[in-house]
Amino acid sequence: MKKTTLLLILCCGLISMTDARAHGLNMTSANITLRQHNHLSLTLATSLTELFHQLEWQGKPPSIAHLVADEAKLAEFHRQLVQVFAEQLTISIDGQSLASRQTRAPSQAQLKQRLEEEIAEALLPPAHGHMPHNDTVHDDKAHEPQSHEEYQTLVIHIDGFMPRTAKAEMLDVHFPPALGPVLTNYSEPRSQTLTPGADGSSLQIGLKH
Repeated sequence: MKKTTLLLILCCGLISMTDARAHGLNMTSANITLRQHNHLSLTLATSLTELFHQLEWQGKPPSIAHLVADEAKLAEFHRQLVQVFAEQLTISIDGQSLASRQTRAPSQAQLKQRLEEEIAEALLPPAHGHMPHNDTVHDDKAHEPQSHEEYQTLVIHIDGFMPRTAKAEMLDVHFPPALGPVLTNYSEPRSQTLTPGADGSSLQIGLKH
């Protein structure tokens, strides 16, 4: 693959590592990778609970507990999630949409299981002190710094190929506002097969300092 220059423009939520530390770990992360054969992949991890609070739609239940108890409302929430990642999160190269794009999101059954787990975790008593009211537990936990595993409870995979007619000069990824601040990482791994000779094989890579 020839070396190309890609300018990553984040239309919503582009932040620096300093900002990331200031906000703790409570944010969305996006890992974007360009592989051989012009294959581009994006793995996005975010908070399922935060997305529920940020998204608005007709008939939205007042809480996650109400959502899980109503299959029809759960189905609509699942549809809303798919719409966010399949339609509102856009990826283009030189103004052209990603070719053969696929968006992999949890099924409705997997979504329900994850929500039930979050409800159970919110009801767990704190490590110290007495057990506050359930709503207080949820509110307090929402403001505390969390680990990636605690906050990023929803993982979405998106991949596709660069359009054949694109010059591969500019990569544009637009993140919907519901995702909040987004910590991004772009990488372009290089791989090659080494054929050994009598003295073995060697790998030489120019490193920039």
